[in-house]
Amino acid sequence: MSSMTPAEALEQAAKESVDYNHNLNLGTFIIAAGTDTLLCGVMIVQLINYWTFSKGDRMFNKSIVIITTLSGFLATIFIIVLMFRLFVYHFGSYAPFASLNLLVYMSIIDIIPSVATQIFFTERAYKLCNRSKILVGAISFCLLVSIVGAIGLPISREAVQAGEAAPDVKKAFMYLWLCGSLAADLMISSSIMWSLFKSKTGWKETDDTITKLIRIMVETQLPPTLLIIYFFIVTFGFPMTYLDIFALWVQSKFYTCGLLASLNSRYSLRRTMKNESSSHGRTNKTGPVVHVLTETYVQNGDPTASTANNTQSYRPTYAHAHTPHRIVRKDPLDLDMDDDSIELEDKTPHGSNHTEGDLDESHKLDYVDNASKTGLTDTAELRGR
Repeated sequence: MSSMTPAEALEQAAKESVDYNHNLNLGTFIIAAGTDTLLCGVMIVQLINYWTFSKGDRMFNKSIVIITTLSGFLATIFIIVLMFRLFVYHFGSYAPFASLNLLVYMSIIDIIPSVATQIFFTERAYKLCNRSKILVGAISFCLLVSIVGAIGLPISREAVQAGEAAPDVKKAFMYLWLCGSLAADLMISSSIMWSLFKSKTGWKETDDTITKLIRIMVETQLPPTLLIIYFFIVTFGFPMTYLDIFALWVQSKFYTCGLLASLNSRYSLRRTMKNESSSHGRTNKTGPVVHVLTETYVQNGDPTASTANNTQSYRPTYAHAHTPHRIVRKDPLDLDMDDDSIELEDKTPHGSNHTEGDLDESHKLDYVDNASKTGLTDTAELRGR
């Protein structure tokens, strides 16, 4: 039996690797590519919503969004190219699964949106934690470690294949990438959630807002953190499978979609707070308006006075027991709700500015034509005060 050529040996080794669990390994590529495409559509919808409502947003936020979304689109295009290389151009061949170095170059694309998103949330953690420079320094160190690992991973893979480095070098860079990213995620999430928990004041409305912010934080930060944990487990726990491809390909979308969801949640939160504020302002915060009618009757000694003169002598006066004022609610947690302020309609008549015509129009008082209302005789003269 003749010895195999290097190409045949590579094909045989790649076939054995894929056939270790054929359906699971090949199915992972299909599921990963489909999930990335689906999340790309979600990212586009979120991006449209963001640019619709973010005309006045900070340039820092817009820059982060541009970086993450562009790298997310680049990752999708890169995955499509890989799928064509594996399942179209080299259909039926197993060697590309082992020799295609483009698979690990995905780590460089992944590190861009993940670090940009972590920088965005690091700024939030910095402000919530009393501008702690120690926290920022620790997170920055973890991000630097993850960047070194992600960039060094494909370089070390090529060095290992060329026989210029030991296999442990590639594993070391993988550790640096995943451990640095996971540590940064955990510090960011825990510091923000802890600060929000400590911000509760006992006031129901403020505490409800803080609870919503915590829920948003969990919904946007927990998925990428869990994905990194999954990535770590399958990479070092199941090295004979291709399960790590799923995390490698969809990681960029998890971070980008989480970032856009966090930014877009500000607008829905503001609308919710506006509706609650409007409801409270119209039911609980506007006190009753009481109109008190006071009349003063003075009898003149002249019995011949005509009641016709009474028409011009009577003036009803009003004492306002309560005058509502516009109640300006403090914006909980400074969520920039200047456009969501509440305007209360003041329905209280201002006695000092009313004219006789205004009073006659609003209350329709005719005490001369209807004697039953006055209770007076022709011998009495009234003077209103």
